[in-house]
Amino acid sequence: MSALVLKWIAALSMLLDHAGILLFPGAEWMRIAGRLALPLYAYFIAEGFSHTHDRRKYFLRLFLLGAACQIVYAVAGYPLLFGILIDFSLALLFMEMGERMRRALSAGQRTWIGWAAAFLLSVSLLAYLCTVWEFDYGICGILLPVWPSFFAKREHRLLAFGAGLALLCVSCGGIEWWSLFALPLLFFYNGKPGKYRMKWFFYIFYPAHLVLLYGISLLLGR
Repeated sequence: MSALVLKWIAALSMLLDHAGILLFPGAEWMRIAGRLALPLYAYFIAEGFSHTHDRRKYFLRLFLLGAACQIVYAVAGYPLLFGILIDFSLALLFMEMGERMRRALSAGQRTWIGWAAAFLLSVSLLAYLCTVWEFDYGICGILLPVWPSFFAKREHRLLAFGAGLALLCVSCGGIEWWSLFALPLLFFYNGKPGKYRMKWFFYIFYPAHLVLLYGISLLLGR
């Protein structure tokens, strides 16, 4: 399967999940179907980090979109301080630190020790902040895209991602275990982007579907 197919699966899964929250709170099957969204999106955040030509612009797109979504959350009265796109933005910073650590290590430079220390201290600080402020999926969600970024080979990336996803399931529990069904889908990922890139569609889809679902919930008096 191409990246495009998997991103469509993730988008539809997310739509079902949020529709279940806002419109059909008793439909547990929609929440279960929505468990595929996070791992699929997280994996492609790591893929995007590996393939983007401008990591700064990639970070800014995610962060600014995440900030816009925070406004939607605030208007909708959704009790979440930091949404998943803020998590993914932070993940990109950790991936950059990891990348610089690996480059220094492969070049035989002692600066890798500083980058490793910065990485560990930042993770520790953020893990604490996740106990004070509410981040979507907590520290395990923030680090989920980071684990595969440490590896170049596809099978190693998938194993690292699977371990991180299992850790998230242990942390969150409940229906989050259904997210493990994303792993077989990723196993069949062929590493190709697909015939149509549709990059901006998926960026726009996230805030647009939130606004649409919230508008429908207002009309229905939910």
